[in-house]
Amino acid sequence: MEDNAAAFHTILNSIQALGKGFDVNFDTRLLYCKGVAGSRIVEVDEEHTKDLLVCDGVVVNDVSRDIRCSQETIQRESSGVCNFYEGISCGSSRVNGLDLIFFLA
Repeated sequence: MEDNAAAFHTILNSIQALGKGFDVNFDTRLLYCKGVAGSRIVEVDEEHTKDLLVCDGVVVNDVSRDIRCSQETIQRESSGVCNFYEGISCGSSRVNGLDLIFFLA
């Protein structure tokens, strides 16, 4: 149960960070996302929500239907510099050994 609580907390932080900005000269950890709680620089439809099944029975309630989760195996490649829209539209987390990618649809 404690593992699921930690996973849930990490997932929630990742979802809340989607669409926010980072000061890449300082730090890109979720703790340092720009803006107050609930503010984003990318518009996300918060009125139309769904329950998002993430992994191992972990469900996050009332997630914007604009946000999706992929549990596919990811091969990380060096891609150089991303443009602004590529950088803000994707966030990732590692939960229970899985790489989870959260993205705005």
